[in-house]
Formats: sequence, structure tokens, C-alpha cells
Amino acid sequence: MKEKSFFEVVRGRRSIRAFKDTPVDKSVLERIMQVCDMTPSSGGFQSFEVYQISSKNMKEQLVGAAMDQEFISQAPLVLLFCANPVRSGYKYGERSKLFSVQDAAIAAAYTQLTVQAMGLATVWVGAFNEQKVSEIARLPADQRPVAILPIGYPAEKPKDKTTRGPQDLLHVAE
Repeated sequence: MKEKSFFEVVRGRRSIRAFKDTPVDKSVLERIMQVCDMTPSSGGFQSFEVYQISSKNMKEQLVGAAMDQEFISQAPLVLLFCANPVRSGYKYGERSKLFSVQDAAIAAAYTQLTVQAMGLATVWVGAFNEQKVSEIARLPADQRPVAILPIGYPAEKPKDKTTRGPQDLLHVAE
């Protein structure tokens, strides 16, 4: 596999909601987790957790908790990213909760780019009932689900991306 440049990876990443039945090799998950281990985190605490959802039954339950987004159960690999403020020892007080959500979001975003770089696809699922997802995954009470990433080989070709454009994103604060 030819390595892509960072900019090619970012330009090529799209949300994919249809996956082939092809299983995702264990080496892909290992690579993803190596990247997660290196993601920036507040205070270096890595105050997030990643859960692999493997069983078909659990994936189908997630579909129900995520507003019937069927593609979750069709993906061969599903990762759940959770905030875990306890890992920081609450060093930053109440901000530790926010920082742990940011840590989980950063890890999930880096995972999306890793998946794209490896020729697979994913979509960020943030529309879900937190309580139901927590129950399905049997999360400890102090952890909070932040993002679900169904991962697999794309079975659809995404449309070109439309954006606001960089000139509309940057503001000068004076």
C-alpha cells in the first residue's frame, strides 16, 4: 500500500455509511490503537477509553440507541470513544470533564484519519442516547460516550465535499 500524504488523507476523508462485508484485519486495529496512544491529550493524562464493539447483538442495540443508524450494525469494526475524567485525577477540577471529552474527540478524529490513510472508511456518529449507549457497552458510571466510529471498507462512493471555505473560518480578534 502506497503511503498517502497528510493532505491527501484529509482531502479524501468522507463520511461513509455503507460498508463491505470484508472483515477488518487485526493489524488495522493495532495500528489505530498505536495512533490513539500518541494523540495529544490534556496534561498527558489520556483521559479517554476506546471500546471495541464486536458482537452483532451489541451493534444492533447501538443502532437503536443511535436513532436507527443501521450502518453501525453493518460495519465489521465499531469503536466507541469515551471520556474518562477520573484518569486525570481531576487535576483540573471541573475542567477535567471537558478535557476528557476533548481527549476522546481528538483520539476519534485521529482514528478517522488513520482509517482513511489505510484505505478504509468511517463516519462519526454523535447522534445517540448517551444513557442507552452507556448501558449497552456496560460503561463505568464515571465514563461518558463521546463518539461511535463504524469502520470498514467502503461500499459507496461519497459525493464531493462542500465547505464554507477557509476564508470564512478565520476571524481576527483585535
